[in-house]
Amino acid sequence: MHILLVEDDDALSDLLRLHCQERGHSVDRVRRASECLPSVEARTPDCIFLDVRLGDGSGLDLLPVLKARRREVPVMVMTGFEPLHSASRATAGGAEGFLRKPFSVTDVDGVLAHFERCAKTRRPDREAGGATSGPSEAAFVGTSEAMTAVCRALGLSARSGVTTLIEGESGVGKELAARAVHSLSGADRPFAAVDCATIVETLFESELFGHEKGAFTGAHASRDGKVKIAEGGILFLDEIGELTPRMQAKLLRLLQTRTFEPVGSSRLRHAQFQLVAATNRSLERMVEQGAFRQDLFHRLNVLRILMPTLRDRREDIPALVEHFLAEIPPRIRLPVPVLSPEAMAALVAYDWPGNVRELENVVTRLVLEAQGRRIDRETVLARLVHRSDPPVRTLAALERSAVQAALERTGWNFGRTCELLGISRPTLRRKISRYGLRH
Repeated sequence: MHILLVEDDDALSDLLRLHCQERGHSVDRVRRASECLPSVEARTPDCIFLDVRLGDGSGLDLLPVLKARRREVPVMVMTGFEPLHSASRATAGGAEGFLRKPFSVTDVDGVLAHFERCAKTRRPDREAGGATSGPSEAAFVGTSEAMTAVCRALGLSARSGVTTLIEGESGVGKELAARAVHSLSGADRPFAAVDCATIVETLFESELFGHEKGAFTGAHASRDGKVKIAEGGILFLDEIGELTPRMQAKLLRLLQTRTFEPVGSSRLRHAQFQLVAATNRSLERMVEQGAFRQDLFHRLNVLRILMPTLRDRREDIPALVEHFLAEIPPRIRLPVPVLSPEAMAALVAYDWPGNVRELENVVTRLVLEAQGRRIDRETVLARLVHRSDPPVRTLAALERSAVQAALERTGWNFGRTCELLGISRPTLRRKISRYGLRH
């Protein structure tokens, strides 16, 4: 078993290291919080002993960052100073336990025995080539200051259970961030997700609150909604900026009263869940444009987390590329290629409009083309130029242009515009509001 010891007390570290080595384990030791993440990235340990008071920070602040990157690695928090409430904070942050100094050899043996059992349960997955990290690993690979701040905020969300709004461009990992909150707060809790961009307005209440048998045509049996499914856990609303005004009103009432009624029922039910919402749009700007309710925005804007773009965390790109080069080839049954330093430099210099998702797709394509051969700078540049020329517009951008062109062609005559576009007047008004179009 490989152990990482994060402790700035040399005497204690030496004693703990010797005892672990006598038990047949290998031990790496770092003295500072800033040294911990690079050590974990370089070699994933089987377990971690983490001191609370380090020379350059707190182990309790570092804990959620560690768990976001390596969810499966057990962590034992050590301290001789922190008050008792820190034990609950450590547990909420994902720690296996709390070891109070001074501790005895018997205490350490008990912890090691527990860690050994944890390592045995994970070893078959590793030997079979299975994933050893949580689903959020790729999004949180790297040690940039921006992502470290995000991981700390996710840990705070998990500990506090407050409503959390995750913002960021497409491809930055907003849903993975929401799932990281779920993982850090206890993976045994329920997690229910709603994609607000695809849900039909007429089915929103049924999707969220459920329905009784016979409530509407086709309701052949009663069904629980996502609010009921998320009871005691997390309700995740993805792309919340796409909700229509009517849907926004229904959600606001739920958040204000924490009660709901399934469709076709008159029985009021209480709701208990943590709301995590995500959006790639500026809700503040939508409020200014009248496209999003201000009172709902205030309800959502409790803990706000901005996921950084990949171009704002370029220092993480090499680690992400190495992660994908290690993960992708075995999955698609191809040998691992070698990436030249010049090729890596080209990847770092690119602006990545599609963020981590685009980077993963590009690396996948490079692996397929390389067939185990060396990947040089010219190959990378050819792949990046091919992806960026000609530019591709999003469906939302195309729709906005079409609506604007139709309005201008008809002189903003709603009736004629609806005929041109083949949509209803309420739909036209919603799109005008969504895209902030002005006469």
